[in-house]
Amino acid sequence: MFNDTSMQQEDSKVTNDRLPKKGSGNLLTRAKANFKKGNELQEQGLLTESILSYQKSIKLRPDYVQPLLKLAEVYKTQKNWLEATKCYRRAIGLNPDRLGFYLRLAEVLKQQNKIYGAIAAYAEAIELNPDLSAGVYKIYADLLVQKNDTTNDALLAYQKAAEIKHDWHADFYIKLARLLMDKKKFDEAIIYFQKAIGLKSDNPALDFSLGNAHHQQGEIGKAVRNYQKAIALKSDYDRVYKQLGDILKQRNQLDEAIKCYQKTLSIKPDFKIVYRSLRDIFMAQGKEIEAKQCYQRA
Repeated sequence: MFNDTSMQQEDSKVTNDRLPKKGSGNLLTRAKANFKKGNELQEQGLLTESILSYQKSIKLRPDYVQPLLKLAEVYKTQKNWLEATKCYRRAIGLNPDRLGFYLRLAEVLKQQNKIYGAIAAYAEAIELNPDLSAGVYKIYADLLVQKNDTTNDALLAYQKAAEIKHDWHADFYIKLARLLMDKKKFDEAIIYFQKAIGLKSDNPALDFSLGNAHHQQGEIGKAVRNYQKAIALKSDYDRVYKQLGDILKQRNQLDEAIKCYQKTLSIKPDFKIVYRSLRDIFMAQGKEIEAKQCYQRA
């Protein structure tokens, strides 16, 4: 379960100023009594009985938010996410300015794999108060990535999380760096790939990705050094040899490029694009037989 300081602060506000305000007669007194009884039953672990008491309280005073929240807690304990969702939606209807309600709604929607609904609830909370925890922004960004969101929202949310919290695990920085690569923000991607490598130095894929970012920046020397580090960690890394071959080909170091491409194919014989690259080199060198063989394999 997600536990956020923002939600605890909201609970305090609800306790202090969100009792029913319309009328103060016998109905309110009875509603409070049932709410109190529900709390006692919940503490005793009598969840079914506590549900009935909270429901009576809500029936007596439909604008009473506290028993709605407690009822949702009980349903969450029972993993009855659908009923918990109904409670939070009703609470939001009564108090649409309470960001904690949206955070709780997002949590239970996520439990039901209703990802778009959870995304919308987090977005509402952020709009109400952007000064939320790093954890909220990370979860929001993770959900956007899960749904292959093509806007900048996921990137902005990860960046906000990184701004608030400076000691994330490597996977967080990898996700952020890859989004930056997708947006062609290679200089920033380099920073976060380096952070990830600092935390996970034995991962050749990270050196490969960092090399690609340097390559996109035109920093060929740095790219080659990262590719070589990746190979040192994983000697049969076919994609790295292919990238090195491409760089050597661009520099017109054709014989060296051939060696890299051939190494790639020794690891992955069905890497068809490499045959096309080899064919081009052999054609440039006037080696028609070799070029034809590559054409047949491509």
